[in-house]
Amino acid sequence: MMNTLKALTKQFLGAKYESAKKSLLEALILFAAIHAAQFRIVIASSILYLISTLFTAGVMWQVLTGRRHMETIQGMFSLPFDNRSFVFSYVLVLGAHTLITKTLLIWALFFAAAAWNMREIVLAVFCGCMACTTAAAGYQMYRKGHAVFPLLWAFSILAAILTAHRWITILAAAAASFLAAILYLFFADAYNFYFNTAAKKAILHAGHTRDIFVYLIRYLTANKSYLINTAGLWVAACFLPLLLGEFQGLNIFPIGLAILCLNTPICTLLSCDPDLEQALHMLPGQTVRFCWKYCLFVFTINGIASGIYLCSWQITNNKVGLIHVGMLLLFNLQSAIFSVLLEWKYPLRDWKTESDLWHHPRKYLIPLVMLLVAALVGAWPLALWIWAAILLAECCILFFFAHYMS
Repeated sequence: MMNTLKALTKQFLGAKYESAKKSLLEALILFAAIHAAQFRIVIASSILYLISTLFTAGVMWQVLTGRRHMETIQGMFSLPFDNRSFVFSYVLVLGAHTLITKTLLIWALFFAAAAWNMREIVLAVFCGCMACTTAAAGYQMYRKGHAVFPLLWAFSILAAILTAHRWITILAAAAASFLAAILYLFFADAYNFYFNTAAKKAILHAGHTRDIFVYLIRYLTANKSYLINTAGLWVAACFLPLLLGEFQGLNIFPIGLAILCLNTPICTLLSCDPDLEQALHMLPGQTVRFCWKYCLFVFTINGIASGIYLCSWQITNNKVGLIHVGMLLLFNLQSAIFSVLLEWKYPLRDWKTESDLWHHPRKYLIPLVMLLVAALVGAWPLALWIWAAILLAECCILFFFAHYMS
């Protein structure tokens, strides 16, 4: 078991555990910065437990469904191994990776921004550990075709956290779920953690010879996590007009358009598929042939979310005009251009899991730029026309530059 544990640890946390060291340093800096700023808010303990459980379980599920480490697992399966030792080693390492590299930052933020006693901190950490084991057990059920049971299990845990008014009740529910997950994993099959990506890649690359846009659509539909993330943005677009409210002297509508640019999986397709990225850079003429279709793809996906937001804005405020449609087109086109240029010129490297890729700080760069533009447009209407002229010039420059380089 120790050999398996060591091999998996080096795979997910780095040969010298550099991922863990980096995350610990980031969490320490975040905690110190917020604590030194004396920023304090009142947060209910149930919210801390809920975030620790929900966020950790979501990230753990992303790691379990990742494709990057399947080749490593396949290599380990080619050697003799003990089934039970591999299952617990795999869950332990993935859980540690999730808690250290992702949840620790959330804990640092919560622990620095509000006052907590030791009992609440320990219970929050235990909820995170419980979420990792429960997600692993739920994934095993899902792989066996029993998708209903993980959903019922998740709803039961969330209901217990939200409705319980005493910490002992939450502790009992978390302990019961943790023990049930451990018991289920005790009889789990290690091969259920592995899925073959060769067939999926064959389906995807079949579109290369015909049309890149078809390939991108197949890439999106072949990854359910991408669809879930996109559908989540569409749901958020329905409620954004209610959440944003109104500000005196500032048009809030562009703020929602900037927020809806945060679709990380769609904007990291090249980083997520290094083979495709390498092939595109080797073939001639791909700057024109691929980038403009990729830009159209991002524009279309984000445009659907923005269209839902526009309809919701009309229902909520009854103030939609041509200027709103123009903003929608400008924001989606600009964010698509920035996203494709960033992905084409500076793809992300050296990531261990898809979760690391999606939670990379670069994901906030485009939405942050668009938020600044939204604030300027919302406060100064003339800026919209200046921006439209700049964007038109930008498109012309990129078009001629792409053709010249090809």
